[in-house]
Amino acid sequence: MSRQGPVEELGSDLVHKGRIFDVVRQHLRLPSGLEQRVEVVVHSGAVGIAALDEQGRLVLVRQYRPPARQWLLEIPAGRVEIGEDRLAAAQRELEEETGWRARRWQLLREFYPAPGFCSELLSLYLAQDLHPAGDQRRAHDDDEEFELAHASPQELLLHATDAKTLIAAALIRERRAQGLL
Repeated sequence: MSRQGPVEELGSDLVHKGRIFDVVRQHLRLPSGLEQRVEVVVHSGAVGIAALDEQGRLVLVRQYRPPARQWLLEIPAGRVEIGEDRLAAAQRELEEETGWRARRWQLLREFYPAPGFCSELLSLYLAQDLHPAGDQRRAHDDDEEFELAHASPQELLLHATDAKTLIAAALIRERRAQGLL
């Protein structure tokens, strides 16, 4: 018997209102009658950019991630502002974090990075035919510090620890194997 069906929200309370996300406590009833009380991180969504350089490597940023307590090597990524077009957000993030723009864009995949507790939907874009943003480059946020790097998808699959970067590397490798890149 399928348990899918409408889920009834019996109540919700805002626990925390933040700059990047909110936390909401929800009381739900599943179709089976089971009731759940959960806390959800409500996030406006994010974009990640699998930007390929002239050598077919991914353009990456190394940045300090306080929750991980370490410097991580990642594809460029960032939050989608409320009401912002996702592709426009990806274009903005690529330029802010790397100084590059791309002439060709394609949506690779959308996924939920942590659906057990967070509403964030991440749109992963392929960016190709890169060129420097030049003097009109958008500045990154004041609280961000990046170091640029490049790596092949294979290198990332062996060494990266960031989920969106691993997914991007796997999708690029698969597209190459299928002759799509």
